[in-house]
Amino acid sequence: MKYKIIIFSTVLLFLLALSTSCSSCSRSGRAKIVAMAKKEAAKKNTVPEPNTIIKDVVPEVIEIEDVVTPKEKILINRELIKNKISEAEGDLIQVEGLIAKEVNELTIDLETGSNQINQIIAMKNHVFSNWHYVFDPAIGHDTWRSAEATLSLKYKGKYSGDCDDFAILLASFARQIGLRSRMVGGYDGGSGHAFAEFLLEDKETDNSKLKGENYRIDSSGKWISLDWFQGIDHERFTKNIKIYEDI
Repeated sequence: MKYKIIIFSTVLLFLLALSTSCSSCSRSGRAKIVAMAKKEAAKKNTVPEPNTIIKDVVPEVIEIEDVVTPKEKILINRELIKNKISEAEGDLIQVEGLIAKEVNELTIDLETGSNQINQIIAMKNHVFSNWHYVFDPAIGHDTWRSAEATLSLKYKGKYSGDCDDFAILLASFARQIGLRSRMVGGYDGGSGHAFAEFLLEDKETDNSKLKGENYRIDSSGKWISLDWFQGIDHERFTKNIKIYEDI
């Protein structure tokens, strides 16, 4: 299954800057990067790459403070206070903070109703439809962004990053609406892929929104995939896995 996603080639320069802490970037410098990304946005199509995580290697964690300037962080906190939202909790998979704000807005905009399954499936489809696949910076090791860091990089309604960034964000959305969720690292030979999944409650087993969705069963129950790959493209990464729940 092929998914064509527009890649911002110059956003790679932006992500490269993360490794040296972009909190020191000037506002004018960041504006130039955004302007360049806007110009490059429609130039090249690509498909998501599965081999983006490395097994048993500790990744570099990118937090929101590594992405935004101190002044921007102050503005974000003011907006959260205005919306009566507490600061984010968690390191990578997070709740509250920008996650709560984004989930609140999406569930209203997407008219999901109050059902958790309807909400998370609608949000997954929306985020995937508005996701720009961007590789990790070429710094020799893997980087995983916190959910807040990914949301702070949102540009004109579009999200960006690779599979682990997508998985962490979706696991955070699921957890924000009260579902037990986690990220899974799946390996097929030399390829490593990350995806999110959530635990299905017994009362929701007949929900029509789950038709065609991949799932796994373990001692805890039935876990529904929130992967952007589906069918055999997803299942190839479910035989040799590593679970990341407390990240």
